[in-house]
Amino acid sequence: MLLSELAANEELKNEIALSMQNRSLPHAIIIEGEKGSGKRSLAGIIAKYGVCTSQGARPCGVCPGCIKAEGNIHPDIVTADGNNSGELNIEAVRRIRTDAYIKPNEAPNKVYILLNCERMLPAAQNAFLKVLEEPPQNVMFIMTALSAANLLQTVRSRSRIMTLYPPSVEEAVEVLKRLSPDTPAEAAEQAALEAGGNIGVSLELIASGGEEERKTAEEILRAVPLTTEYPLMLLTNGIAKNRTFAIGVLDRLSSLCAECVRASLGATDASSTAKDIAKAFTRKRLMKLQNSILRARNVLNINVNLNFYSTWLCAVLRTE
Repeated sequence: MLLSELAANEELKNEIALSMQNRSLPHAIIIEGEKGSGKRSLAGIIAKYGVCTSQGARPCGVCPGCIKAEGNIHPDIVTADGNNSGELNIEAVRRIRTDAYIKPNEAPNKVYILLNCERMLPAAQNAFLKVLEEPPQNVMFIMTALSAANLLQTVRSRSRIMTLYPPSVEEAVEVLKRLSPDTPAEAAEQAALEAGGNIGVSLELIASGGEEERKTAEEILRAVPLTTEYPLMLLTNGIAKNRTFAIGVLDRLSSLCAECVRASLGATDASSTAKDIAKAFTRKRLMKLQNSILRARNVLNINVNLNFYSTWLCAVLRTE
């Protein structure tokens, strides 16, 4: 994948392209954005730039370095995922810090892609800070997070923050047609609409249908304004089946709430479901709910007890 293939975010892509042209990308980058916004794709593109051996535009996409990067077999690209146990704990970060001072095997740079860095505890971030403050030559650190605000200020201040936004629904549909050509146009449009233009979430909806998560999210949002909290309590307790299901419901809840806000603003392309739900809320309350849902989604990144979490979620949604 090259920079031109990344959906939307034209201003950011132009900024990155200029930095690539001038060979001025910094050694530490934080890519923030919601799940499915393309953080990992952009990290991969920047990693290709780091290992590309072309004398012209980088990444060229055709040199041995780019081809190995595309196949995830480049020896100078190291990936660690905070969602995988132990990959970004303090011991792992210390190993990365030590390894960073070893010269690249064959590329111009050694590149570290650190995914889901919001899972990195403060002690690990402080350990990582040492190599950010005095970086070795020819090393790039590319971090991804739902929000850079989840990282320590000292880490943020030594990194360039890049924010990804989802494309419009129309743009998303065009991308989905390219990425999933066998998907009926109506299904692609519905997925893009439900996901608020988020490509990753749209693809998940197409692949799995996401029917149970979507239905639960809709029921939760309808239960929020009811005079009694019992229906909402039952629903939030129901998402404690497992963490994956809870994450799916929160992602769909976030997308649906965003669509309800658009419906409250008079968006004609909002679904009939969103238009109907929006009638039960003031716009101000919908926007507060959006923030609460995002906060609840971030809390799921911590190893919380789901039974306690479901009770807390019910209270948070009711008080907004």
